[in-house]
Amino acid sequence: MIIERLVVTRASDDDNVYYLGVGAVLDRVQFDTGPGGQPPFLVEAGCRVVTSEVAEAVAAVSVGLGSGDVGSGDALP
Repeated sequence: MIIERLVVTRASDDDNVYYLGVGAVLDRVQFDTGPGGQPPFLVEAGCRVVTSEVAEAVAAVSVGLGSGDVGSGDALP
């Protein structure tokens, strides 16, 4: 898994934007957070999911990366 953070030259709302991918395909999922990595979370990967729930954000990232869905009863690392 590859994770890169958007680098900005000035303070903006884009300070907490990350791009996630697997292998050479880096920008499969865009993940935005509130200040300090706090909710709300915005996940964009073909569809757009806005949530304050960590498990829902993880599930959206997982689907976007093509690794399936994470169920509510699944243990997260």
